[in-house]
Amino acid sequence: NTIVVSGSLSGISRAPLLRFTQKVEIAQTGKITLSLHGDIRSDAIWLPRLGFEWELPQQAQAFTYYGNGPAESYRDMCHAGYVGLHHSDVASEYVHYVRPQEHGNHTATKLLRIGKLEFKAEDMDIQVSRYSTQALLKAEHTDELVADGKTHLRIDYKVSGIGSNSCGPELEKPYRLSEKEIDFTVSISPII
Repeated sequence: NTIVVSGSLSGISRAPLLRFTQKVEIAQTGKITLSLHGDIRSDAIWLPRLGFEWELPQQAQAFTYYGNGPAESYRDMCHAGYVGLHHSDVASEYVHYVRPQEHGNHTATKLLRIGKLEFKAEDMDIQVSRYSTQALLKAEHTDELVADGKTHLRIDYKVSGIGSNSCGPELEKPYRLSEKEIDFTVSISPII
């Protein structure tokens, strides 16, 4: 009931940025436990994010989470909310930025219930969106965003803060995903 995958992530013709081992354990109850251990190259700069992305059926729109909310939060932008049990839906998570980009992140999350699934972790960042990461990267303007009829769920070990040199000072070190060793476990259970 266990699958172990070892691999690496790198750009074309580049030394691997991340070497990892991912373990997937499947219990008779239907519970799936994903464990990721990764080593990031010592001379690599900090990462914007690291985690998993799933496509869920469009019917999975309403969700409940225990984490920082009710508005979006990032490592360097989380004092406007509070950690608690929050209810939301895919449409409410979209933030109309001038240029389309990832939105609706929630830090310090321990529990997410969406559709007929429950996700649990010691600490994770979550995003629920009607847009895939590729659609957000491709669109230059909001009228170019194309929803594909699915709900996109991102469960991350961590998402770095949003501060940058593009409109202000460089992101401060405490808000960066700059660890060189990553251990992340998330469980997925069916809701009966």
